[in-house]
Amino acid sequence: MNCHFRIFQLIKNLRKKMGREESITIETVQKNEHNEEKSTLKTNMQKNVEIKAKDSILKNLFNTIVMMIIGFLFGFILEKSKVYEPKFIRQQMIFNKFLMMKMFFSALATSSLSIFILNLIAKERYNKVFESYRSMLKSKSLLIVCAGGLILGLGMTIGGSCPGMVFVQLGAGVNYSYLTLVGGLMAGLFHGLLNSYLTGSSKPDAITSKTLFELIKVNAIIVRILFIVLLAAGVALMEIFVPWKKDYSFRDNTRPFFSVTSEVWQPIIGGCCLGSLQFFSLLLLSKSLGSSSSFTTAVSLIFPFKILEKFPYLKKFRFGLNNYLSLLFVLSVFGGSMASSFLGGVFNKAQSVHPYNAVLGGFLLVFGARLAGGCNTGHGISGTSHLFIGSIVAMMSMFASGILLGFFVLTNDFFD
Repeated sequence: MNCHFRIFQLIKNLRKKMGREESITIETVQKNEHNEEKSTLKTNMQKNVEIKAKDSILKNLFNTIVMMIIGFLFGFILEKSKVYEPKFIRQQMIFNKFLMMKMFFSALATSSLSIFILNLIAKERYNKVFESYRSMLKSKSLLIVCAGGLILGLGMTIGGSCPGMVFVQLGAGVNYSYLTLVGGLMAGLFHGLLNSYLTGSSKPDAITSKTLFELIKVNAIIVRILFIVLLAAGVALMEIFVPWKKDYSFRDNTRPFFSVTSEVWQPIIGGCCLGSLQFFSLLLLSKSLGSSSSFTTAVSLIFPFKILEKFPYLKKFRFGLNNYLSLLFVLSVFGGSMASSFLGGVFNKAQSVHPYNAVLGGFLLVFGARLAGGCNTGHGISGTSHLFIGSIVAMMSMFASGILLGFFVLTNDFFD
């Protein structure tokens, strides 16, 4: 009996032990499986992070290369069209020369056409840029935009330049253009330090960020087509009544008409080439053309970060790829202009303004551009191509003040 009982107990204990071992084995297997799942998930997450980081690096590299190419072409085209020369900017303001206006109208028409086409083939991408530009204008009052445009126009006539044109003049070796740059950097600093006061002095206007077609309540396609047609007609009439060769005195008649070694390009062709850059900038970079923000980015780099904490406007221009790309853009403009001027044999041959005018003009045109939120390229071409009321008002203000000042001080000493 005792023997049977012991055998029974032995079997019972053995079964318990086997059960525990089986339970431990199952738990161990489950734990291992869970650890494997966690390890796999962690590995997959790391791979995703690495892929995203790699994609981000490639995207940033792509954007950098594209911006450099667009900037180089921008400078090359402006130099070839000769609208960077101070005398042509000044004489346009008194309607003695029409090279600048022909190129501007052509560039604006082509930029508008680029936007029209982009609206058809990549509407979502265009809308992203459009709304980004609108959000910038929403913080502006029409009075501030108009005031900025008026100040910029005065700077154009006094300094014979524009914010983006400064870098073209530097590349082409225009005397005292470095003083225009100094004046512009001083303006960028002055505006950056006073921005909170300047923006707080007036309330934003809803009309500033509205478009022309929203204001007059007409279909956007119809308005864009009419706008392009009117610009094209204006260019045609200017060329008919004032042929471009009468506006420009060739330094060397032996050079080809339209090549990289040409002394000058026909301004309408140059304008169309310049305006077409808008298409590639919008399509590839989701960014409108503009250059005046580079002055603010440049001055933000000279301050220690602790000081920038007191000036939030300057601080936001200190970091970020877009800010650095704006600097890279104007440096590429400089390079493109220099290449064009050497290839065309006209480096350091353009007439310059007086040193005092260079500094004062540089200060006014950059301060006006930053106050208005854009320059001749930003508001004049990009914003006006989008048909924003604020940009149209800024563009009209630029030319209005420049023309009025031009006629007011019309003397042989002032206009060479």
